[in-house]
Amino acid sequence: MLKLLRYLLLLCLSAGLVLACARQSATSATDALTARIEQIRQAPLTVVVEDAQGRGIANASIMLSQQTHTFPFGVALDTAMFAPSPPAAANWYRDTARQNFNAAVHENALKWYDLEPEQGKLDFTMADRILAWSEAQGWPMRGHTLFWEVEQFNPAWLKTLTPEQLRSAVKTHAIAVCRHYRGRINEFDVNNEMLHGNFFRSRLGDGIVKEMFEWCHEGNPKAVLYVNDYGIIEGDRLDDYVQQIRTLLNQGVPIGGIGIQAHLEYPLDAAKMQRALDTLAQFNLPLKITEVSVSLADEEQQAQTLRQIYRIAFAHPAVKEILLWGFWEGNHWRPQAALYRRDFSPKSAARTYRQLLFQDWWTTLSGKTNQAGHWQGRGYLGRYRLTVTAKGKTASQEFVLPEGGTTLSLRL
Repeated sequence: MLKLLRYLLLLCLSAGLVLACARQSATSATDALTARIEQIRQAPLTVVVEDAQGRGIANASIMLSQQTHTFPFGVALDTAMFAPSPPAAANWYRDTARQNFNAAVHENALKWYDLEPEQGKLDFTMADRILAWSEAQGWPMRGHTLFWEVEQFNPAWLKTLTPEQLRSAVKTHAIAVCRHYRGRINEFDVNNEMLHGNFFRSRLGDGIVKEMFEWCHEGNPKAVLYVNDYGIIEGDRLDDYVQQIRTLLNQGVPIGGIGIQAHLEYPLDAAKMQRALDTLAQFNLPLKITEVSVSLADEEQQAQTLRQIYRIAFAHPAVKEILLWGFWEGNHWRPQAALYRRDFSPKSAARTYRQLLFQDWWTTLSGKTNQAGHWQGRGYLGRYRLTVTAKGKTASQEFVLPEGGTTLSLRL
């Protein structure tokens, strides 16, 4: 009996040590991500406060308040919400988008089946309306997508063309769309999901991909052209994606960036996502998490998974943007993945998202200048309002904190 008790005690102690180690490991990983985020997404700021004669003012009060992020936290915008006669939720939808994001992509309005449902009737009306609204917010917009390799997502008329007619239509479409948005949309997913379909390549040969990229450049020589696919952060198709990108680059295809979708229906394997980003960084091209949706039934698990995706991506120096693929249950392609319920109430995922962007990664600082009239701090890259008070006088200035930091001088 005594031996059994000793065995059980040792078993409990071992289990406790395992749990403790697991908790320590998770904490260490979290701390490491935080340290990397602060290292690559923040910059130093020096404020110099002087009097009218250029002498430093000691003990001047400094208030620093962030206004926006430089890093693009984007969203896919639903077409119906920008229609001439939009649904009742449109005002709430647009206001909520403004409060949560600073970049955009068309969810569907720029896809070929929406732009040209009938051959020869290319209609940019809705895509233009969404772009104009985004520009009014000062947001950059991605072009998604010029072509889609998965057959079911192509207009019906396109499937009836002969190879010669199809090639001509592809060339016309690439040049027309890129030229139409020249100077306004300067980044495009060229041929979406080439790992999961071969509509164009099976009819026109593998060389059509290079031609698509070249025709896009003909329409807009400054456009940055992306590949875009899924199954990558999950690890399922990572090796295939690497091989595909390497092959295209070796063929001279002018790939300018790598798009990584993140449509998850189960919890994230953080190690696989980290490996995917590290592996794709070998190409020295910008990485973008282009389509985030987390459709988990458990709302707390959804929030935790969303948090992991954003933190791992934001902590990686090669990642240049993260875009959420919809946010409201009332018009989400996967309603369970929404941040806000149909009745507009926020889910845990919405609160988690806002905690990250507007608290954890948001800078508000105060302090006093030293004897030389200098104050130093660090903040997340973005636009700020600086307010300085000394000797009964107050001065304010807005500025952008860039990579590498900056020095501001104010005279009172």
